[in-house]
Order: sequence, then structure tokens, then C-alpha cells
Amino acid sequence: MTSEQTPACDRHNATVSMQLRTMHSDVTKPDVLLGLFECPECGHERWLPMKTTYEESEASIPAA
Repeated sequence: MTSEQTPACDRHNATVSMQLRTMHSDVTKPDVLLGLFECPECGHERWLPMKTTYEESEASIPAA
């Protein structure tokens, strides 16, 4: 995941990218993956759905 794909912390005036801490599947929607993001400056945490498709995964990239 690149910094362009990570959410910005909404508690800062400047754009501070949050870091992915962990991922979990949603119990109510098993096909949805949730990511727990944390701000490295203030520690604020947010759960956000992750965009995952086979085409975007490393598994779909042919081995060299």
C-alpha cells in the first residue's frame, strides 16, 4: 500500500498519512476487509474498508 492509497488523518491541518496497523474481515459482511489505520503523530485510529481485488493483488502478477 502506497502513501497515496492511505487515508489522511482528519485531526491535522497538514496532510498526515495514516499507517495501516492491521486488517480484519467484517463479521456482518465476510467479503469486506477492514483496515485499522493509525496516525503516526497523534495516535488517532480509524477503521476503513479496504479495496481488494484479485487483479490488484500480487497473486495476479505472473512470476518472472
